[in-house]
Amino acid sequence: MAAQATTASPAIGPAAKPHTAPGEHNQFIKEPVAHFKATPWCAALLADPAVIDTIVVDRRPLATGESEFVRRVMNGPTTVRACVTFFRMVEPHRSSEAGKVVVAGRELSKSKALLMGGGEMDGEDRGNPFLLFNALLELGEDLCSFQGTLHGGLFAVLMDEVMGTAANFQSQHGAYTVQFNTNFHRAVKTPQVVLVRGRVVKKDKRKIFVKGTIEDKDGNLMAEGDGVWLQMGSNVGRSQL
Repeated sequence: MAAQATTASPAIGPAAKPHTAPGEHNQFIKEPVAHFKATPWCAALLADPAVIDTIVVDRRPLATGESEFVRRVMNGPTTVRACVTFFRMVEPHRSSEAGKVVVAGRELSKSKALLMGGGEMDGEDRGNPFLLFNALLELGEDLCSFQGTLHGGLFAVLMDEVMGTAANFQSQHGAYTVQFNTNFHRAVKTPQVVLVRGRVVKKDKRKIFVKGTIEDKDGNLMAEGDGVWLQMGSNVGRSQL
């Protein structure tokens, strides 16, 4: 991830800070933040005063070969043209009122599962809160199965990367996915810009419970995901979309 970051509150944030990249982030779009800000609904999300950091994702290949799928295969003019991530605080909720936060004239998310949970009873440490992780991605035409329609398996890939980032920021040594479920709501047409989200909703010993969504420009739920990550006892690397 990269340098275009602004920090609203240095006292609050994940225990592990995002990895950063210099200007040579290796994405197809050379100025991803400016690119998304040129689209009004994306600009409104990025301008939300509750956003703590906005980050350009690092897509440079690693010498170890780690993360080759997202750094090489899912990175190009006809796959993922641009990607920016940002995260914000979400107050713990126990009811359907969780979705009543309004950002840029719309609900923060139509997924109640994504926004509920958290707090001391769900294992949240206020020094390392359950942040809402978001990724704006411009999807290209070569990610389809049926013509012009995103391949179903990529729904899970996109959510797993963002949800995995949320889980890894709650684990000192990283975490592995041990359970993942995808609920499909609508087809995603390509090319298209989508918003992919992930948030930890509960921690129980080594288990980290995470919810996620894929949403379109109007906030419609294209898919929802839920999964369990297992904290590792030694460094296993970190999935960070």
